[in-house]
Amino acid sequence: MKARSLRQRGYTAVELMMAIGIFGIGVTGIIAMQKVTTVSNQHAKNLSIATHIAESWLDMLATDAVMWNHPSPGNTVPDIGQTTWLQSVKANANTVNDWILPAYSTVLGFGPAFDALGNPVNPATAPASIAFCSHLRLSWLYQPTSSGNGLIRAEVRVFWLRDGQGFAQPMCDAAQITNVGGAVQTFHFVQKITAIRENTL
Repeated sequence: MKARSLRQRGYTAVELMMAIGIFGIGVTGIIAMQKVTTVSNQHAKNLSIATHIAESWLDMLATDAVMWNHPSPGNTVPDIGQTTWLQSVKANANTVNDWILPAYSTVLGFGPAFDALGNPVNPATAPASIAFCSHLRLSWLYQPTSSGNGLIRAEVRVFWLRDGQGFAQPMCDAAQITNVGGAVQTFHFVQKITAIRENTL
């Protein structure tokens, strides 16, 4: 009779506490894994948006080259000054200080700043909505001759704040170009490079 009543007893307090402890450790691991997954998903989303912005810039620079079609055999007067952004090309842009903040074009509705979804933003009218910023570095690969055929190396860098980081001043500001380049622990970066050819058609 005594043996049967002992077998019918429930769990002891020690067994219950051990079960609760093991359950707590498992739940903590799941919560930590969920946090890591959320942060990774957010970073992947931002990386995708920044890559799209950089590729959009390369397309815009190629489109900008349509206005650059002289010097040519028919007209020896250079007209790169008619472009929106390519006119900022330098003879040899190899240093950090040669990055530029491109101007916002009200005609094209495109410029250096973008919101959290990758839509262009006018930094003068909506600075609070800026999540991504871009810089350009333009240098000559081949100076155009009297018959044309100029070629420009175009570099685009898109950057955004790392989680939990702050930046003292607006990041999409021409005065911050050198500071941004040196703040690799503060920002994430995406960089794309291409060559832009003079339009000789």
